[in-house]
Amino acid sequence: MSIQNKFTWTDMFIYFVLAAGSLMIFIPLWRILVISFSAQEVYLLDNYNLIPKSFSLTEYKRAFGNIGGIANALFNTVKITALGTTISMLLTSLGAYALSKSDLPGRNMMFRFLIFTMFFSGGLVPFYVLVRNLDFIDTIWSLVLPTAVSTYNLIIMKNYFASLPPSLEEAAKIDGYNDIQILFKIIIPISAPVFAAVSLFYGVALWNDYFLATLFINSNELFPLQVILRQMIIQDMVTAEVGISTTGSNMEQFKMACIVIGMVPVLVIYPFVQKYFTKGIMLGAVKE
Repeated sequence: MSIQNKFTWTDMFIYFVLAAGSLMIFIPLWRILVISFSAQEVYLLDNYNLIPKSFSLTEYKRAFGNIGGIANALFNTVKITALGTTISMLLTSLGAYALSKSDLPGRNMMFRFLIFTMFFSGGLVPFYVLVRNLDFIDTIWSLVLPTAVSTYNLIIMKNYFASLPPSLEEAAKIDGYNDIQILFKIIIPISAPVFAAVSLFYGVALWNDYFLATLFINSNELFPLQVILRQMIIQDMVTAEVGISTTGSNMEQFKMACIVIGMVPVLVIYPFVQKYFTKGIMLGAVKE
């Protein structure tokens, strides 16, 4: 079979669109990297160049040298992401496992209530009042508990559990296992794809979130990295207000270095869960 028969004009158009989309994502990222790693004197002379002409870690050393600034904000973000993902996965897996049981009393009614929350919410003011009445204001719990369970992720995991062979649980019950033992010793160990995919959803959402922190966090030392970046980039706030000293720094290069610091952890983790990603989503998307 010739190459012409393998590739149609439709295939070429799809590859062209994909390549153009990839370049639209890659070029800004590359530009950010070049600016952040350029020496200050070289950047000031020619700041519109995609080809790196120098290499400097000055802005990165400055970012991590401020213990009360970027380093502390990065630590807060890691703590929020790790704690929030753990809580979310625990609650979501417990709820999904229960809802996957066809003999659960009131199962259909509970599922309809969950679906309702995907389209309607109580609103921002009641949400804030609820968190305040729970005494979560200015604590990490305000960022990880109110949004711990996503209905979308719950449905994916419920459908995955429902697709598993019933004979697995029947054999475990013959061996004397109860439902909790079946979930943690039988179901979870064989559900790596959906756990990796849903964990990635929760982890990335918590890592990138800044809205809840701007609502509920008042102390500078509790701010996650995304709030600091937002203040620096969007509001162009002076660094003294976010507890960072950048004396002798080029602010544009310092911002780019902070953006890279915020991106790297997700880019490092994603390849390790990518092989489970498609499989987990496809299996969890099967209708009951």
